Amino acid sequence: MLNDAITMAVANWHAVVTWFLAALEGMADPWVIALALVLTTLLLEDVAIAAGVALATQGTISWGLSLAAVGGGIAGGDLGLYALGLGATSVPWLRRRCVGERSAWAQDQVTRRLPSAVLLARVIPGLRLITYTACGFLHVPFAPFCLWVLLAVALWTGALYGLSLAIGAALARELGLPLPVAVALPILVLAAAVPLWRMIHQRGRPPASSAP
Repeated sequence: MLNDAITMAVANWHAVVTWFLAALEGMADPWVIALALVLTTLLLEDVAIAAGVALATQGTISWGLSLAAVGGGIAGGDLGLYALGLGATSVPWLRRRCVGERSAWAQDQVTRRLPSAVLLARVIPGLRLITYTACGFLHVPFAPFCLWVLLAVALWTGALYGLSLAIGAALARELGLPLPVAVALPILVLAAAVPLWRMIHQRGRPPASSAP
């Protein structure tokens, strides 16, 4: 059953990326494709990375433009979370409840641990929203926050591009897949595996016992 679920997830993602790549190729102009990649990162970051690698592999856009578009879009989304938190400080009831001595202490703690907080939030699913929004809400200095976000995105995007190329080349050789599709598959499988693992993990938990 698990194998069937994985096979179905891979097939679905394969179909999505094939359609997405065909749509992007039809745009022709590399800068239009780059803009589409930027916008896609705001909705489906993993699909944007997979598409960026595949498009660069087949020469539709350059590697530099692909990395810049995908990385820039991801970084823009992360900075948008900071702005969201910053804007939340103007909500009166939030200011009354959360701004004061506690927020000053929290700001100091987050600022001291900013590098690890940003880097961990980048690689651990589900942490970015709360971490980056909290940084904005607590008025963590923007310049160092921005610097660490850019570094985290560069490392993350570069690592995923490299991983996709290495595994994709092997898949293309072993399975006979077209190289642009093969290099996209590792990211898409990873994107599908995370929610699948969460679902299996939650189902494996024993039901909470009700109090008598």
